[in-house]
Parts: sequence; structure tokens; C-alpha cells
Amino acid sequence: MKCNKIIVVLLICIFLIIFSVCAYFLLKDMKELKENNDKVENLIEESTIINEETEEKQIDWNYLKSINSDIVAWIEIEGTNINYPILKDKDVYYLKHSFDKRYNSNGSIFTTNSKPFEDLETVVYGHNMKNASMFSNLGNYLNKEFLYAHQKFKIYTSDGNYEAIVFSAYTIGIENESNNIKSLKFDERVQYYKKASKYNLEISGNVNKIVKLSTCSYINAKTTPTDQRYYIIASLNQI
Repeated sequence: MKCNKIIVVLLICIFLIIFSVCAYFLLKDMKELKENNDKVENLIEESTIINEETEEKQIDWNYLKSINSDIVAWIEIEGTNINYPILKDKDVYYLKHSFDKRYNSNGSIFTTNSKPFEDLETVVYGHNMKNASMFSNLGNYLNKEFLYAHQKFKIYTSDGNYEAIVFSAYTIGIENESNNIKSLKFDERVQYYKKASKYNLEISGNVNKIVKLSTCSYINAKTTPTDQRYYIIASLNQI
């Protein structure tokens, strides 16, 4: 009987320890999410002006650069929570740091391109957070209704602004994607992206420059962390 009581006490202790650890990480994630959201909201308020007549957004790039010179662009997908600065990164530092260089598990939206949005193809990365922040909405592009409702989005840079028009949305393993495109020239990549898309999307005009949005996908994932990615490809047209 005494042995059974000891086992019960041990099980209760183990349960309390597990519960405490889970609660700690949950509260930590919630705190970091709130901090990140508050920072971004303040940054939007301090750095953007909306023209009342045209309703166009104007960004104070001098102010953004004074916060962090790594901020090279801004992405906004209306009707979603995606409204973030884009950081230029060399060693995925911003995978776990916010735009003000403070540690945050939500990370930032970032690119490793040497000449972001000047290059023919710019790849932009962000976490697929369970708290619905950062690039978590990208998976919704595999839903046809969502895709057509959000087919166009904006990219703002200090050298000019772009309207991005999505022409491809799919999910695939990161290694398979790398092997599929590594030897393709730009025009060949465009054709590959069109064929890889879950939906056949027609857009007017030539595709001369593209942005590729990337985040983790948990569809058909067999590993943790998953090697699957959502890829949303859009044509960039300066406005």
C-alpha cells in the first residue's frame, strides 16, 4: 500500500512538472507574440502615412533605416495579418530575432537575396507560426477562394513600390524544390512555377520579375521540423 502511495505521489509530481513546463512555454510564446505585434503596430504608426485623397501608403524610409538599416522592404497582403517589414539577412539571424534585433521566436520576415527586389527573383521567408502570425496565412493560398480574394498584394521599397500578382501556389519538400530549379534559367523557372501550381492561374502581361514567398508546410510532413514548404510565386510590377 505504501509503495502505491509513493507511485501516486511521483506521478502527481511528474504531471505538475510537465504542466509547469508547458505553461511556461505557452506564456513565453504569448508574451513574445504580444511584444512582436505591439512593436509592428507601433512601427506602422510611426513610419507610414496614408494619403487621404488617393488612399496610397507612403513609407518613411529614413525612419525605418534609423531603426534598423537591414529593413529593405515592406510586405502587405490586405485582408490578412501579413503587414511586416522585410529584413535583409545573411545568416538567418532574423529567423529568431525581431526587426529591432531583439530575440523573439516569431522571428521576422526576411530575404537572403544580395539585391532584394532588384534581382529577377527575390525569395522572402517567414515562420508558419501556430499563433497565426508572420507567414502562417500562406497555407491558405492552396484554398481557391482565398487565393482569388488575395491574389494581389503590395511590396514597398525605398526605390519604388510593386504590385505582386500571384500566379503559382503549391507545397513541396525543400530539397526537391532546390533540385528542380537549380539549373533553370529565369524564363524556365517561371514555366516550372506555373506547372507546379495547384491551380492554373492566368495573369496578363509578361513575367519579368518575381517574388517567392516561403514558409513551412505541415502537409504530408514526416519529419520534425518538416522539410515541406508552401511556395507562393507572384509577378512583380512597379507602380
